[in-house]
Amino acid sequence: MTARALFAGPGVRRALRPGRTGVIELVLSGGTYVRAGADWLLVTAPQAPFGPLSVAVVGLGWDALRPGQRTLVEAGRLLLGGQSVSLERMRERGCAAAAPRARAGAAGDAAAAVLAVAGRAPEELGPGLRALRHRRVREGVRQLAGRGDGLTPAGDDVLAGYAAWRHAAGTPVPVSALAAGRSSALGHAYLRCAERGELPDAGAAALAALQAGDREAAATAAHALRGWGASSGIALLWGLGAGATAR
Repeated sequence: MTARALFAGPGVRRALRPGRTGVIELVLSGGTYVRAGADWLLVTAPQAPFGPLSVAVVGLGWDALRPGQRTLVEAGRLLLGGQSVSLERMRERGCAAAAPRARAGAAGDAAAAVLAVAGRAPEELGPGLRALRHRRVREGVRQLAGRGDGLTPAGDDVLAGYAAWRHAAGTPVPVSALAAGRSSALGHAYLRCAERGELPDAGAAALAALQAGDREAAATAAHALRGWGASSGIALLWGLGAGATAR
């Protein structure tokens, strides 16, 4: 069976430029992270949770993938280690919340429901979250970028959730520029997506529910988002909540 990409997030489309070289950085049970300059891809099976850097592939020899293997984008295919993945029929999947703008005052109870699911943030993230809730973005970035546990540090994920909310509210902020050199490389890649409103599927659902003020839908989406990574989904909820309750 020839390996082929079925669908990909918007961040993948931006990264897959012919002639682009990269390297496999991480091989995990849920997928393989490829780094190409400042861009990252998450190569996964189609049934895996989907996000803006994900590309779903069938027919790949997953056991043969190793950190350090080289990658290359050619016209119509991705060379991944010693394997070739066809890109010919790959389609793009969106990752943005359905509603383009947040309605003032709509989030209220829905934000409380989301934060109840997320639970209490660790103390080390408290000062940064308080800064974001008071719209002190530069201070929030200084306190959060690169801080905390996780493959992407929790602080980076908080900033991604906050940036996505600000994008949806029509008041975007240059969080990734402020976080450059502070965030982890992978966290920064997800943050650049979030500034465009691009989140994992469950994150987009949570954001849309917050915008609509739908407490039940927000709680349902928040429970689903908890399954994104070991801690990333929960930290995204803290960031979305900070944006939705900012004053």
